Amino acid sequence: MLLSVVLWAALAALPRETVAAGTPIVAITVIRSDVFDLSEPGTSAWPYRAANALHVVSRESFVRSLLLFRVGDPLDPALLAESERLLRATGFLSPVTIAARPAPGGAEVVVHTRDQWTTELGLNLNLAGKQQKYGVTLTEQNFAGRGKRVEAVWRHDEERESLTAIYFDPLLLGSRWVLDAAYSDTSDGSAERLRLERPFFSLDTRRAGGGAWQRESLVEYLWAGGDKQVAGAATLQAFRFWGGIGLPSSGRAATRLTAGVFGDRAQFSGWSYLDGRPYPTPADRDLVGLEIGVEHQSDRWEVIQGLRAWSRQEDVPLGPNVHAAVGISLPALGGESGRLRFSADVELGARRGEQYSWLVAASSGRLDHASAANVVLHAELGTARTGAHGWRARVAADVGHELDGERQLALGADSGLRGWDPFTFDGTSRAVANLEYRRRLTGEVLHLGIIGMTVFADAGRTWNPRVGADTGGVRFAAGAGLAVELTRAAILRIVRVEVGFGDDGSGPLVLLTGSSLF
Repeated sequence: MLLSVVLWAALAALPRETVAAGTPIVAITVIRSDVFDLSEPGTSAWPYRAANALHVVSRESFVRSLLLFRVGDPLDPALLAESERLLRATGFLSPVTIAARPAPGGAEVVVHTRDQWTTELGLNLNLAGKQQKYGVTLTEQNFAGRGKRVEAVWRHDEERESLTAIYFDPLLLGSRWVLDAAYSDTSDGSAERLRLERPFFSLDTRRAGGGAWQRESLVEYLWAGGDKQVAGAATLQAFRFWGGIGLPSSGRAATRLTAGVFGDRAQFSGWSYLDGRPYPTPADRDLVGLEIGVEHQSDRWEVIQGLRAWSRQEDVPLGPNVHAAVGISLPALGGESGRLRFSADVELGARRGEQYSWLVAASSGRLDHASAANVVLHAELGTARTGAHGWRARVAADVGHELDGERQLALGADSGLRGWDPFTFDGTSRAVANLEYRRRLTGEVLHLGIIGMTVFADAGRTWNPRVGADTGGVRFAAGAGLAVELTRAAILRIVRVEVGFGDDGSGPLVLLTGSSLF
């Protein structure tokens, strides 16, 4: 471990200014480290050696394929930083360091990556009060070291049982094309998706495009009081074919225009309360038309440790990043006239020392014959003390207007009001506030995880309920728990075991989940 730490420190300490921007790159050296550093006494035992032996280290060709620079290019520190983000975005390469150093005739760029464990065969269990979700997963996040994900998942929850197969290839046939395909066979229907596109993979990408299609035929539910209240059949189909261009811009930012054809079709039947009472079946939708969009991406990022996870590098945007799109349904293409859909979002971030703060605002919905429908306005403001310990807080709201009949915005432990069962409070609008103190308690235990503790207080309310009771004002919850960062997992995974108490005095609610709240 000492040798590894020294090497990482030396690479991280290499100031990119030691080699002037514009210096020709004469060599690119890729150093790939396995999951465990066997030179450390604590990981020299046979279980760690066996784990490394079973794990396939990311191929050098895969790492190089994600870099935005080549030998012969002029050195651009911004492209080095952007390449780091692309490598970390795989989920299974962390930490990542890219630095330049002088070399005869120009600059040598050194790329150092460390693999995380990418093979998972295990039992998944999520518990939130009386609701249980469990399943078995067989996943390889980095098949043969080439960055491809293959996954088979069996899940059982309160709504359905499903078996899903997934294939994801970020570099199809060695190109920048992305293939994402999935099929689910469920106890109440099936679902499929297929996406093939060449995205805007970097700020300098000038052309992008592709297509996506998905279909679901399932039984949908509306909830209240922590139980299913309404059920009905729903068949949803959507497609999108698009192309985009990047506009010339000054500085490290990108402005892009997109245009394409979209479809959004939904059919509903047989909706009713589970006790037999009638419930208005949601109205069918059939939108097919043209869509245009614009987005602006700023090359302003921070690399942070100690945000959601204590040890993992996380790339957080400072922005401003903006996206907006509008589509109009056209009878000539098979859609209903007089209907228009829209979406927009903006994100901002700021860092002051160890404090990171963020603001996200978004809106989506439709205009049906000039009347607003299924509109949701979302806003979230948060701040967190990064590092080993500190306070963090968040306020989030979703305000709905004329929501489609199959949609609700409920509130409970799953949406930030810990101490209450998921979907306890019904609503078509909601707001929640969270205050939490988090402290790291250990180092890396057995080189597998870091243990910490949380103390929290939540408040929230819903309004305009549809099938059950709203909060009737502001409701509160408080509690404490443990958080475990799985330091060798391929994706950022925080296992939370928390006990919350609602303000009704009904006793504790136990929450077990594998994700961070915020």
